[in-house]
Parts: sequence; C-alpha cells; structure tokens
Amino acid sequence: MSEKNVLKWWTGKLKDRETMRAFFGKTWTMIGNRIAVMFPDRVRDLYYSAGRLAGLEAQREYFKIGKQKPPGDFKGIIEFIKMTLENLIVPFGDVKIAKLYKLWLDEEAIIEIADNPYAAGVESDDPSCYFLRGFLEAILEYLTDFNRIEYEKLLVLEESCASTGAATCTFKITLTYPARG
Repeated sequence: MSEKNVLKWWTGKLKDRETMRAFFGKTWTMIGNRIAVMFPDRVRDLYYSAGRLAGLEAQREYFKIGKQKPPGDFKGIIEFIKMTLENLIVPFGDVKIAKLYKLWLDEEAIIEIADNPYAAGVESDDPSCYFLRGFLEAILEYLTDFNRIEYEKLLVLEESCASTGAATCTFKITLTYPARG
C-alpha cells in the first residue's frame, strides 16, 4: 500500500459531506500508515479484527438500545447491513444493494460502496477494505446464528476496491444452505 493524494476532495470549495469524507479518508489513511510501520505483517489481521468487533458491537447496541427486533431472513439481514453501513460505518460514502437474489442452494447479495473513505488515499494491488469485510462477516454470522439459520457456508468477498482503481468497493455475500436429503 502506498499513500496518494487523498482524492480531489481537498481542492477548491467543498460541501460539508465532501469535507467530512475527505477528512475521514485522510485520517483513516494516516492511521493505516502508522499501523503498517508498527505491525507491517499484521495490517490485514488488525483491520479485519477491528471490523469484526465493530460489527458485533453495532448490532448488539442497535438491538439492545433501539429495542429493535433483529431481521430473520437473508434479505432482512442485507437491508440491515446497508442501513448500518449508511448510518454508522460509511456515512460519507454511497452504499447500495446492487443485487439480491436466490439461487438453488445459495442466497447472494452484492453491496457497492462508491466514494468509500476507507479506500481513499490508498493504492493497492489487492482489495484493501479488511475492516469492512470483518464488519460484514460479524453481522452475518451473528444474525444467522441468532435466527438459527442453518447454512453450509457463509462467504464475504471484496470483489473490487477503489484502492485498486475500481469505481466502487464491491462486496459479494453468499450464504449456502445445506442440501436437503
């Protein structure tokens, strides 16, 4: 990973949202650079673990404090993830559910994040949103376990990332159910 100028948001007149996104992106990049100096072989693990912790805390507090009932199916879980990303984790990015569909034994969703401040100012050969991947996995695991949804495999892949030059950070979520015998 190498630092580049944190996008064009720092030049000219900026709207409030753009200023906050630029500030967050620059701060996140600076923290990442310091972590990379202190723990060069552990950056991915540290960000991923921090994301998992944030996912567990966000949903626990949302359901406890907000007295909300946790969603009970895959579609509801994906909509909850989108809402949480938009309001808590990536409020300065543009989060959308690009696809949500069911295949034979799989349910899949694709979440896209445009203007992702977690990837701002970072250049990488590989997708680098380890924090967000950990966050998504923790929420999915917790809610599928909470609802006693039996699954064979749960997979979260970051298929594209702004740090690699892509237009959006794209996460593909697959929940595979066991075959019924």
